Parts: sequence; C-alpha cells; structure tokens
Amino acid sequence: MPSINYAFKEITCKIVYYGPGAGGKTTNLHYVHGNVPSKHRGDLVSLATEQDRTLFFDFLPLDIGDVKGFKTKFQLYTVPGQVYYNATRKLVLRGVDGIVFVADSQASRFQDSIDSLRNLEENLRDYGLDLETIPFVMQYNKRDLPDALPLDQLRAALNPDGKYPDYEAVATDGTGCRESLRDVAGQILKKLNATANIVSDEQVVQERLGVAATSEAGGSGSQPAVSQADQRAPQLGIQQESGFSWNGIKMGSGEVLLDSRRNDRGEMEYDLSAKYKVVGMSKSLTRLMRYVGEDKQIVDGVERTYHVLRDATPNVGSKRVAAYVEKGQGMDRIYMVYPSVAGEMKVGPAGESSPF
Repeated sequence: MPSINYAFKEITCKIVYYGPGAGGKTTNLHYVHGNVPSKHRGDLVSLATEQDRTLFFDFLPLDIGDVKGFKTKFQLYTVPGQVYYNATRKLVLRGVDGIVFVADSQASRFQDSIDSLRNLEENLRDYGLDLETIPFVMQYNKRDLPDALPLDQLRAALNPDGKYPDYEAVATDGTGCRESLRDVAGQILKKLNATANIVSDEQVVQERLGVAATSEAGGSGSQPAVSQADQRAPQLGIQQESGFSWNGIKMGSGEVLLDSRRNDRGEMEYDLSAKYKVVGMSKSLTRLMRYVGEDKQIVDGVERTYHVLRDATPNVGSKRVAAYVEKGQGMDRIYMVYPSVAGEMKVGPAGESSPF
C-alpha cells in the first residue's frame, strides 16, 4: 500500500526492479533517469561491486508534483542479483507497491531468470504478499542479442498463463523500459484509487513521469501502450464445427466460436466459447484468451503457422485452454487443447486430427 500522509497531502509509491544479476535492472533505471524531465527526478544513487553492478540498490525518486491535491512521488529501486545478497533483496522489498521483473532473454541465463522469479515469490510470501495481488509487470530484456530465447519459451517458464502484463525490451536503447514503468505505475494508481478512496489522475501521472505512449518529442500520448506481442495480435472471428477427442479417440462434437475485441487498455482480447456433446453429455466452455505469438508445426510434411492464444480467464485454477488458429489457409481454422479431468482433450475442425 502506498504511503499516504494526509496531513501533508503526500503519496509515496515504491517500485522495485527485480531479476537476475546483470539482467538489465540498473540499465532500466538509467534510461528512466535520462528521459524523465529533470524537474520531476532526483539523483540516481548506485552502489556497485566488481561482481554485480548493484550491491545494495539504485534509488531514483520521481516527484511528479500535485495530482488532485496530493503531491505524488514514485521511488524506484533495484536489487542485487546474486543469491548471496538475498537478505538485501528481501530488505529492499519491504513496503513494495509494485514490481517490474527484468528477465534475461539469453539462453545461458534462462535458469537464472527462473530461479530469481522463484526467489521473488519466496521473499514476498515472508511479507504476506504474492504476485496475484501486487501490481506486477514481466519484462523480457536483451531481445536484441543473438542467443535470445524465443518469446514463447520465456513465457512458458515465466508467465505460463499469461496472467501478467509483459513486454519485450532492449534496455540499452530504452525499448520496453517506458512501457514497463508506465504499466506498473498505472496498476499502482488503480489499486490506490480502489482501496484508499483517493482519485489520482493516471494520465497526468504518466505524462509527468515521461512514460506515456509518446515522449516529449511529440505525439498524442492518449493511447495506452501495449506489449509488442499484443501489437501483432490479429483480429479473428471464427465459427467452426469441431470434433473433440481424447488420446486419439473421438469423444464428441460441437461448435467453437472465437471473437476478438480491444479492452479499455487497448489490448486485444479474444472471447472463446464452445458448446459440445461428449459421450452423450452436453457441455459448454467459455474462456478469455490473449495472443502470445506464433508457432510452426510440420503437418503431413508441410510447415504450417498458427496464431497462439493462451487462457487469461481469472480464477480457473490450473485448467487452462490453449488455442491455435491456422494462418494462410483461406479460412481460419482453430485447434484447442483443453485439460480435462481425464487428461488433455483435443479439439479441431470436424473430421481432422489435431497436430497439437
């Protein structure tokens, strides 16, 4: 919860950049510090060692002035990446209001990113917090390097259900830094508005932070930024007679519908629904889906490309649906993998077997 001083009409929000050592946390702050208008930023304090750029933390206070009568400040910290500084990382997390997790996209650092995320979850639990309730953004940094892993592989390990906003980044040139900070700051303000009955103007805050959709160089800045994956999200509208199978055995048939729309944040979302009969019983399925990228499969000796959608429905536990929409066949065709009680149920156009 942000610190609110009603007597002095001040709000202070703490954002922590977390992730493996040398993954780009400090570089994110250097970019922010260099691009936020000077009247809104304080000094960037950095303590370094030979092993890691940040021994204790980087601290960047951002004073954005009065918003609806409250003087609003954001304090940005990073934590050391090495495991033997865990006590320091945990200390910096105390009182955190929002987190940007900076993952290293390099194949050689893949396990380090996974371990760091697990460490974050463990340290949050000690404070009675978790990633489900705290403003959180996932950033995949170093996307420009030749050994950067495919985005789908990173998502499968670090954001498998697509429940967290995520962004591709190249922190050395600022790509993704602006969007990550803008997103987590917006989440913090929305939560503050809902819990403290203080109405903060999110757009004003983002403009003063210099992290709106456009920079001081120009542009409208009125449209919300979305992840690079979402910018490639296609508009889809599908109505398909489908077959349902389990372990290669035909179990039933029904109709699958998929429709696309943009939400109030400008992100593409997909409404997936199915009505079908399996072993004589009528069933239905509704899901909210998000676009995560493309996948290629060899089917009958031919390479085919699919739009990949992942289940983003809140409160459905571990039973997540994956959907694959084939490209370039004249008529969109959708395939689904649905984890039922007895195992994976596979869905495809009537009369066809699923390649997934």
